[in-house]
Amino acid sequence: NVTGVQTCALPIFALAVTALITVVGQSAVAAPTAQVDAAVHRAGAGVRLTASTSEAVEGDVLSLRATVKKPKQARRITLQRWEVPLYFGNPSWKDVRTVKVRKRTTTLHDVATSLNTARYRVVVTRKQGKPLKSVPVNVAVWRWIPLRNISSYSSTSGAVFSEANVNGSRYKTWGAAWYSSAEFWAAGFTPGRNCKAFAGVLGVDDQSDDGSSGTIAITADDVSIYASPALTPGMSMKIQVPLALPYRFGLRATDTSPDGVEAFPVIGDPTLLCTGIG
Repeated sequence: NVTGVQTCALPIFALAVTALITVVGQSAVAAPTAQVDAAVHRAGAGVRLTASTSEAVEGDVLSLRATVKKPKQARRITLQRWEVPLYFGNPSWKDVRTVKVRKRTTTLHDVATSLNTARYRVVVTRKQGKPLKSVPVNVAVWRWIPLRNISSYSSTSGAVFSEANVNGSRYKTWGAAWYSSAEFWAAGFTPGRNCKAFAGVLGVDDQSDDGSSGTIAITADDVSIYASPALTPGMSMKIQVPLALPYRFGLRATDTSPDGVEAFPVIGDPTLLCTGIG
């Protein structure tokens, strides 16, 4: 009889141990799942935000589309922008605008002004329950940066940043100094694969001699990508040249005048369209 009791007790004990292991195993698996569910509820559950574009130029108007899963349960929707102070303070979400939820989809607008990246989310207040928050969306922001702000790794004598009159208008310039008698002027810059376009106004300084002429040439990673026609006193030419995100960027101004006549070719308001530069 004692043997019978022992034989019967072993399966019961085994079942108890098995049950205990099963419960412990389920708890270990369930905990992370609960955490994930909670995280989804906090960001993204019930509301989704999309941007009309993945990149924009500073000053462009962005369209951001918020989709609320259950609009009848929602009250208001607030567009927020992530702001990082330039000098002091902590990054935080700042309200851009708030509107009533009237339908499933709401389009909100903002002007792209953030440095390099514009980051947005929406917060939806409800008639009952905690507010809903969308997963943030990012938009790359390109901006026109003065060429003088880009690091220069080489420059010939007389190639300077200055100011000059070109065709009667005053510009901040790069190019030949009015006092230089060189045949050409050149400089190299390192945008570091952060810039996709160059713009400026080509011409010669109004102090250039009658009958003089000059040209401007542009290189990217030592490959020629642009050469101007002859530039003469009394003319100006706006250009915008696309760039394939070069590491190096070069300019060359050349005096093509006859002997005894001098021209000072320059670029007015030279700028690069860049992102990722502080």
